[in-house]
This record gives sequence, structure tokens and C-alpha cells, in this order.
Amino acid sequence: MSLESTDWREAQSSEKERIAQASAGKLAPSNQQFARLALPEALNRYLADRSAYVAEPSDRSESDHAKPLREYFGAMPIGRISTELILAYIRHRKEKGISNTTVNMEIGILRRVLKRAKRWQLVADEIPHLPERRDIGRALAPDEKLRLLRIASSRPEWETAYLASVLALNTTMRGCELKQLRWRNVDFIVSAAE
Repeated sequence: MSLESTDWREAQSSEKERIAQASAGKLAPSNQQFARLALPEALNRYLADRSAYVAEPSDRSESDHAKPLREYFGAMPIGRISTELILAYIRHRKEKGISNTTVNMEIGILRRVLKRAKRWQLVADEIPHLPERRDIGRALAPDEKLRLLRIASSRPEWETAYLASVLALNTTMRGCELKQLRWRNVDFIVSAAE
């Protein structure tokens, strides 16, 4: 098995890791083949396999969150993705002003791809989960709801805001759900049994 390194010290370290992996039964041939794939191809396979298990909006969301990974890592083989590269990716995204939640979602996709290649355990302990905001908003009081609807309906160019407000107040849909809603998702025929 190639250690994929010309540096003697790095090869020594990799050899010890591979021996430990082999002892733990984590070097199956299919995992080795997956680990040799370039990240874009691995992401394509992961997303195609995952699409059978998730709803369309989740599938679309994961596909969107995979784009920055493709751009940053390019055609790098999965087997070459190291702790240092992942930490550099996190720094790169944070320098661009990307939220911790979004970065965590992107790293989550990378984690699942690396797990499939049996490579995540090599970096897991050193990749932090970025802290996310856990504060929740407050519900509007009845008079605040009426004021929101009155103001949103006061101008024709605010019709979208008005309709979104009506939907949110009557369905408890979240903002991300409202933004992804399309006419084809709406069932205008309500059966009498309901």
C-alpha cells in the first residue's frame, strides 16, 4: 500500500497510522478506492447516495453547502485531506465572514465523505465544532402581529412580505422554509376528510 509521501518522516508517521487502521479492520478495499477519489467525485457519489434518504430541500441544501468544498479543495484526493488543510479551510471561510453554522454544515458534509473513506478518525480529534448561536426569537404579541400585517399590506410592492407574514403566522413555517416554498409545493385542493 502506498503511503503517498516522498518525505521519510511523514511516511513513517503514515505507516504507523495505516498499521493501526489495519489492526482495527478499517482498511477495506472499497474504502481505499473511495479514498483515492478526487473530492469533487467523492462529493458527487456521496450526494447521489444520500439523495435517496433525504427530502428534496435537504438534498438541495447539502448540494449547495458542498460547493465551497469543491472550490477550495479542487481535485485533491480525499486521502490527502489533512487536519491542517481542514483547519485552513475553516479559517478561509471565517475570513470571508461565513457564519459558524454554515461552516459547521460544510464540515459536516466533509466529515461524512471522510468517514465513508475511513479517514475521519485520523483528523476528528483536532477539528473543532464551531460554537453556534442558540438564542431563539420571541413570539409576537397579538397587537404586534396585527401591526405587521397592516404595515406589510399598506404598499403594493410589499405584497411578498405580506404573503410571507400570513404564511408564517398561520403555519409556523421558518424563514428558510418560506424562502424555498414554490407554487408546486402548495396543495390547493383540500379533501373533505381533512
